[in-house]
Amino acid sequence: MRKATVALALVTATVLVAPTALAQKGSSSSSALPAASPDAVGVGLSGEPKEKKKGEGKGQDDSDEAKTAGTDPNDVTEKDGQTYYYIGLRYGLTVIPKFMINIFVGEGATFTSNTIGAELDIRKDGFSLIPSLSYAEYGKSDDVLFLQKNADANVNGNWSYVNSGLKALYLGADLLWSAKISKNVDFEYGAGFGLGIIFGDLVTNWVYADKNGPLHSSDGRSFSKCQTEGQGGLGSGCNKADHQNSQVSKVGGYTESSWANGGSKPNIFPRILLHLAGLRVKPIKQVEARLGLGFSLTEGFWFGLSGDYGLERPEKKSGASGNGPTLRF
Repeated sequence: MRKATVALALVTATVLVAPTALAQKGSSSSSALPAASPDAVGVGLSGEPKEKKKGEGKGQDDSDEAKTAGTDPNDVTEKDGQTYYYIGLRYGLTVIPKFMINIFVGEGATFTSNTIGAELDIRKDGFSLIPSLSYAEYGKSDDVLFLQKNADANVNGNWSYVNSGLKALYLGADLLWSAKISKNVDFEYGAGFGLGIIFGDLVTNWVYADKNGPLHSSDGRSFSKCQTEGQGGLGSGCNKADHQNSQVSKVGGYTESSWANGGSKPNIFPRILLHLAGLRVKPIKQVEARLGLGFSLTEGFWFGLSGDYGLERPEKKSGASGNGPTLRF
């Protein structure tokens, strides 16, 4: 009976004490590791992976990716050592003032010409090589009186009139250097060269004195066009004898022959241009525009304007390789 009582006491003690000891042990073990924060990255309160809200962080990611890929339209940076290509249109206006004409002949007028064309800008390290193909018009709708240089104005044979319908097709290239003014603006200077094929009509016709004539000189003289040789009699200005070394009768709206046929109309014509001052503006990544002033040794004062579009394109990423995009042109 006594043994049975001792055994019962041991069992009872084990049942009552063991859960308390286990609870104390568990409490001690759990206190050794800090509890995970409900806001831990990727973990929710229940321990499940935390989902991102729709659109959360997307704007920033896209912006960073665009800058990495070089597609940010506001990024106008041009990296050293990298070649950039632009294609576009150009316009040029040349002005030959009367005072320049008078270096070679008397009377005359101010002449202007317009040029339009296509260009390709090949740019690297602040330098642009710009090949171009252009069309120019040297026409002047008015008949213009000319007097031979240093000749007697009282001799009718020293006068004639000119009407130009000349045109040209030029192949040329400009070489431009630039200096940075601001993020979007460069100052440019350089030179341009070209060779043109000349076509169209150049009318050179004799005149005779006529107080009612439609052609007027700066000193008040009036002239009419010679329609036939001998018109007005000897010395009128409508005869070969009235003009030095004349081999043909320039009457009735005479059209000048080309150099190749012994005339004075050129077949080809050079273009030599000094770009004295210009601005290159790049408002966004893919667009550039130019405004320039200069002097052509063969055509007079020059004003130019152009606009080009960049051919630079970032290649699409192929898979998640982690490599940055490369540029193709």
